[in-house]
Amino acid sequence: MQTCRERMERIILQKAEEAWSRPLLASGLWHHGDIRDNVYDAAYIQAAALNEKLPVSFPREQALSLARSVWLQVLSLQDDQPESPTYGHWPLSLGDHPQEAEKNTLPAELMSSLLVYWSMRYGAEMDDALGEAFRQTLEHLYHSDFYRQPLRLYNHHEVKYIAAKLLFGSLFHDSELLLSGRRSLQLLVERIQQKGMAEYAALPWFWHWIQALTCVYDCVPDSDIREGTARLLEELWRYRASHYLHGAWVGGRMRSLPVDLPRDSNVAFDYVQFGDFALPEPLARVEFAGFLHFDISDDLRRAALAGTSGSSSRLSYEIAPANGGAPLHQIIYRTEHAATGGILERAEEFDNEQHRWEITLPLSETEGANRLYLFSPGGGYTEGDPRHESNAGELLLYEHTVLGIYAPEQPKGQEHHIAGVLPIGEWVVQGNATYGELTHIYAAVFLPTELEVAEKSHYQALSSFGDETGYGYVVEILEKSAAAERGMYSLPDFIAARSKQQPEWHLEPDAGSWGVSYVNMDGAELSLTLDHLGRIRRLQNGLRIGPV
Repeated sequence: MQTCRERMERIILQKAEEAWSRPLLASGLWHHGDIRDNVYDAAYIQAAALNEKLPVSFPREQALSLARSVWLQVLSLQDDQPESPTYGHWPLSLGDHPQEAEKNTLPAELMSSLLVYWSMRYGAEMDDALGEAFRQTLEHLYHSDFYRQPLRLYNHHEVKYIAAKLLFGSLFHDSELLLSGRRSLQLLVERIQQKGMAEYAALPWFWHWIQALTCVYDCVPDSDIREGTARLLEELWRYRASHYLHGAWVGGRMRSLPVDLPRDSNVAFDYVQFGDFALPEPLARVEFAGFLHFDISDDLRRAALAGTSGSSSRLSYEIAPANGGAPLHQIIYRTEHAATGGILERAEEFDNEQHRWEITLPLSETEGANRLYLFSPGGGYTEGDPRHESNAGELLLYEHTVLGIYAPEQPKGQEHHIAGVLPIGEWVVQGNATYGELTHIYAAVFLPTELEVAEKSHYQALSSFGDETGYGYVVEILEKSAAAERGMYSLPDFIAARSKQQPEWHLEPDAGSWGVSYVNMDGAELSLTLDHLGRIRRLQNGLRIGPV
């Protein structure tokens, strides 16, 4: 098995070759969509060209010259006028005329840590022009004071401000700034240990935490700061490990970009840390995964990988309040080839990107979507983008079974829509149910009305429309090994067994209640009901079960 360092070098080589094959635009840059992509490509070409062990296909000196020219072009776009309100900042989107593009705070927020790291790691390899450009750039960032912000929300912005305080405080021997960063770091460690992450499983923000703090760990020599940063990084990776399944994120999260759903693509840091899945080509959102690595403890690495070894585990816990409200409750259940997890409460998160629940498959077991989930579309939803839920709906999660129920919110006479993602496999639709066979599991999906399944490029889209009486779903999966123990050796066997055990829907708007009852494959009697006052009842074998 490769080491972490070998996996990092593989990423460096892959990204450098991709960048080398990409033609420059007239501006002297590769990308005008996001200035940071130019930084990543220049870094990977430079690192690959300087590493004699890597079998690059390009001339090394020519590649170094290319990387230097792009670095200089990027750094030249920084606002270097101290009296300017955007002093120290770059544009984010460069448009047709990069020199005229509007400045944005985001590039400096993320890149400041990366640029300090790069100057310390490769400063000796820079020629005079590039070395001077880096020196001036870092001075502008230091004097811009963009990072001198109070710690209030404990979010990814503030984490990067803390990192900047520690890095610039150390680099410029600013004891007052270093002390401020040290205090903020201690508060951040305490907050994470006591209350968890407010930005629960929010990608790509989580990886911004990892990158900024790893820069501090690598670049700041102060032993106390390194120790505090190491504790926080270990805690972050512990959080990651508890939601890990062969490169996939398990359960709900506060936001998800298209690169996260319905297939995990933001996997470079996981690949380096765990290495238990194949490196995808091409890689998405690699950022500095080929350079920044914190070596977690052996116990934590074993725990992450053991969660996928075949032993079942259930994780149920509170996570930080959303939008200042009550804590959210996450439930995760894992077996060898799948995990079922989600958040019981709906919250209005950033851009309405909360992803409440899913059944997750390892990346290696499907070429398309590695998730199965259903939802009622809400604000921001568009066809072909399986995100953005409505505010309706309640959940019951029990092992590998999920019940969902919705009270009608729309005016009478309008249809209610359930959308869903099914991994690519063999799916058989029978009226209001569909049964599927995937690599290692069988799945059953039930709705109160007829459903349709349509093929997309990398998943199969489920849709179902109901009326004003209410709507919902029941989903259950079974590992094939467990199915064989029950005498089910094929998809037809599974269909024959499950089609006899349909859910019972109790959609009674006149009585002001909506519910569903279901007996799962292990004989557990599950019931989820919702009344017109918003009161929820979750029952297992007649006993009420709470959020935790």
